[in-house]
Amino acid sequence: MNKLEQFIIPQSEDKSRLDRCLRRNLGEINQSLLEKSLRNKHILLNGKKAKASDKIEKNQIITYEASLFLNGKKVFSKISKNKKSFYLDLYKKTLIKENKNWIILNKPNKIAVQGGTGLNKNIDELLRLISNDCQFKLVHRLDKETSGILVIAKNLKTAKTFHNFFKNKRIIKLYLAIISPPPSNNEQYITSNIEKSSFSNFRKMTTSDVKGKFAKTYMKILVKNLNYALVLLYPITGRTHQLRVHMNYIGCSIIGDKKYKLNQNSKDNENFLKLHSYIIKFPKENSIKAPLPEHFINFMKENKLDIDLEKVEKDFVKEFEYE
Repeated sequence: MNKLEQFIIPQSEDKSRLDRCLRRNLGEINQSLLEKSLRNKHILLNGKKAKASDKIEKNQIITYEASLFLNGKKVFSKISKNKKSFYLDLYKKTLIKENKNWIILNKPNKIAVQGGTGLNKNIDELLRLISNDCQFKLVHRLDKETSGILVIAKNLKTAKTFHNFFKNKRIIKLYLAIISPPPSNNEQYITSNIEKSSFSNFRKMTTSDVKGKFAKTYMKILVKNLNYALVLLYPITGRTHQLRVHMNYIGCSIIGDKKYKLNQNSKDNENFLKLHSYIIKFPKENSIKAPLPEHFINFMKENKLDIDLEKVEKDFVKEFEYE
């Protein structure tokens, strides 16, 4: 009997296609062999037969015959010298904190977490370079357009630990966003279902009264004027594009959001999304913050959104506790 292995689907692969997840995490496999292996139950999803196109969810378990995936090793293209130089410089600039088990980076806007069609540079490739061909594991994702805290596990044990933290709501992540117009309520919980939009060429996700998955966001205004508000956002659930969708749901688009902004004819000419993963807290670790990007700080100054962000961090420690 061929040796069986198991792979726990990380949050970074939530809502991915099964076949794409397999190739990204287990190694290259011919599509016809993959389809045959699924039909013959040599690859199982949560112990059951599955299709290559099935959408998977975090914490599901893939059971597979290890011999199917080129001895368990991914096949990578060579990283050019210019790219190596770019990634090493990026790593030095974005590293916030590191220990023997994990790394925390301050991801810039417009750098994708995972590779794909038309994506020249991404965090996955950076991790390949610094870990001698991808021993490190992404434990969650950020949109390409979103900046801020990104956690990477250095080993499978730590990756599983973080997956359990997310599953059991033991991780608190707070975001800063600049939205327009300012909401009428200074503090509120936003709830809706979120599903994939049928108008996928326009919006990827949308709210729904009957379909999709339940989503809940806490929002608090930190400072505002007639045109803009700087808000603190806490995604209590973790749905795709949740914060961007929920801000539109209450009628307040995030500045720089070309994909989701409500008024496509508005004068929002910002090139960078004003959404930043600012603070993270998880067990046995003090709160960790990612400094705001320069474009975010400049926008705040230009529009007189003055606030003491150090106080925001201190208040966070007092206000937010694990459920």
